Amino acid sequence: MGELSPRSAPSRLPRIDAQGITICIPAYNEETTIEQVVIDAQLALKQASVPGEIVVIDDGSADRTWEILCNIQKTVPILEIRRHSINRGIALTFTELYRWASKELVFLNSADGQWKMSTLLELLPMAGQHDIVVARRRVKYYGYSRHLVSWLFNLLPVILFATRTYGAGSVKLVRRAMYDIPIISSGVFGEAERIIRSRRRGFRIGVKNVEHFPRRSGKALGASLSLTMEAVIDLLRCWVDIVILRRK
Repeated sequence: MGELSPRSAPSRLPRIDAQGITICIPAYNEETTIEQVVIDAQLALKQASVPGEIVVIDDGSADRTWEILCNIQKTVPILEIRRHSINRGIALTFTELYRWASKELVFLNSADGQWKMSTLLELLPMAGQHDIVVARRRVKYYGYSRHLVSWLFNLLPVILFATRTYGAGSVKLVRRAMYDIPIISSGVFGEAERIIRSRRRGFRIGVKNVEHFPRRSGKALGASLSLTMEAVIDLLRCWVDIVILRRK
């Protein structure tokens, strides 16, 4: 499961509160931005005027990310943290964060500062009419290869599943029930698979165009060859499972 801070030990079964928002943040070598991201998350929950919690998983960082999280937890009482002893990858970290969340709504954001925590306030008004609200980048600060991969993985779900995923790996505000839907993807395509299966189960999906900012530190790995090939394999497996075998 990973190393826990003293007050972050989880129970075996997640507790689900009827109201509130969990902000989920995966972090890997984000010592430059993590403190401000947590402070901004606390402010966003305060401005939203709803009960909330912030859960962060340090996915085996080699820098001071964990040290900074431990220090800031002393002044942010709604912050809970965990640490992986080794890097387990973004897909497994996402899944662990979702299972840890205790509130009705889950807001997934990154630790690199490219998506402002105030995006939550832009998505929240849509939560009454939608079960999943995806934040779509107005401008993508991508290189050529990342643009190509993004374009393909937005197009292929439309062709293969008749479902738009709107950039499934971006920031989103969702009802936690979405994460109770079983998926078969083992990599980054898991986020798209969740949206595809949710749509087929009747979940209402909305999209909101928001500002997205250049990365200030670290290195994006979303278009690496290994992750892209893993996503292609998962996409094909999902097509067989969902379209051919008709499993929701």
